[in-house]
Amino acid sequence: MPVVSRTRLFPTSPQKLTHTPLSILDAAVVRYSPSAGVWIFKDAPSVDHLSVSLNITLDAYPQWSGQLQWTPYNPNGDHTQRLQRLMLSYGSPDDPGVEFIIATSSRSISSFVGNPVDGCINASNLPFVELIGSTPSLALHDAATYAGLPSLIIQITTLADGGVAIGLKFAHPIADAHSMLQFTSDWAAVSRALRKREPLPMLSPVFDPSLIDRAAAGDIDALSPLPSILEIARDLPLHRYDCWNSKIDCPPFLESLTTVPPEVESIVSHFGQPIEWKNWDYKAPVSYYLVEFSPGELYAMWEEANLTSRVSHLDALLAHIWNLIIRARRLDGEYHLDVSFGFRNRLNPPLPTSFLGSPIISLQVTSTAQDAVDHNLGPTAACIRSALSAFDASTIPALLHELAFEVSPLRTWSAFFGSRNTIVTSWLGKQPRCMRDMDFGTGPPTVVEAVMPGIDGCVQVMEANPRDLEEKSWYESGAIISLHLRDDVMKNILRDPALRKYRHDKS
Repeated sequence: MPVVSRTRLFPTSPQKLTHTPLSILDAAVVRYSPSAGVWIFKDAPSVDHLSVSLNITLDAYPQWSGQLQWTPYNPNGDHTQRLQRLMLSYGSPDDPGVEFIIATSSRSISSFVGNPVDGCINASNLPFVELIGSTPSLALHDAATYAGLPSLIIQITTLADGGVAIGLKFAHPIADAHSMLQFTSDWAAVSRALRKREPLPMLSPVFDPSLIDRAAAGDIDALSPLPSILEIARDLPLHRYDCWNSKIDCPPFLESLTTVPPEVESIVSHFGQPIEWKNWDYKAPVSYYLVEFSPGELYAMWEEANLTSRVSHLDALLAHIWNLIIRARRLDGEYHLDVSFGFRNRLNPPLPTSFLGSPIISLQVTSTAQDAVDHNLGPTAACIRSALSAFDASTIPALLHELAFEVSPLRTWSAFFGSRNTIVTSWLGKQPRCMRDMDFGTGPPTVVEAVMPGIDGCVQVMEANPRDLEEKSWYESGAIISLHLRDDVMKNILRDPALRKYRHDKS
């Protein structure tokens, strides 16, 4: 794809040199794939206009021009100086800046729109990856290299038919999906104000990672954790896969993860549950489909699930998808659903809505093949609701205490892929922070894409249509499920009559 220009953006006003330790939770997501999204507009402001509004917006996010890096290890320091903790430094002449790419493409909007068949689109070959910057690499992309590398890449691409694509890619520790959508919403608000020649909006992102760490129970700067607090944390439904105990069957390209760092080799004596590499055939081809469910289908799922338990619309939808995946995998025994969820509204007091970072973790839900045979949503949805309900203002502080004392936040994985595990993340938002409601002054996007890794067992949820009204709930707009599954599993799902079991109800 031809690149017209490539520059690094910095705040327009001078910044004081600042070194900010990132939170306990931010450090745990270094190995996550980038937070990345694409918005394609049929009618869009000019590239020059988007560039000007972007520069104004980035002034409210000066830290994102800085250097994401490891904090120097100090075995006698506080919790922010333990092994493989992160900091963001900015205000230096050596800051890497935000990578900003302007490109053109010979493709038209139609190249990014699949052909739906029964509400399902085979998106395996849709070229969205061309619309997010592939070079340079992001800071700590390999959990090692960072010097001079940006934490955010923004690409604006003019398509052959006049459409414009906006692609964002963040290093996950500085921004989860919520933070990415907040930034995009702020950028869109500035763009609209400039087009209408109105006063610029007051942008108020909150960059204060210490709010997370201060919510931890006990003294996290002490020499050791409190057993009574650990007991509470370890009762929570979480996978705790130990990378350092996972050499057996490990793919060659991941073997480095299983080595105990020399700095702490002498103090590591106990090991946890190994990663079940044998359940992940990383060489098997993976299909990518987008599956849409109407508001009527979502209502019917929720109605059935609530016959036996009180659950949410999202609980019911996830139960439906997970049951389909379990049935399609056709293996006896246990299955695990690793649900990514946020901490912003679960702490006391809650974090600000505009809080930046990655305050997320994945919880564990366990089911069996037998539970999915009859495709009864009630029990499965109830298990999901029960697991989510375990994480509240009385237990999350204990979990933060446990995480603060981890020898390394990269050691423990709370989720995995493959034939026994499914990872799900929800990008459902509240207007104006919904994927499909981003309006830069010319109306909502024609196409949106949550860019996810093409790994077996990766599932993402978002709205199917713009909300239109602020009070409208996500399930009144329908939902689109992004499914990355092994080819044979995907074929089984598409053939399963249960996929559209709820279409006839209240559509």
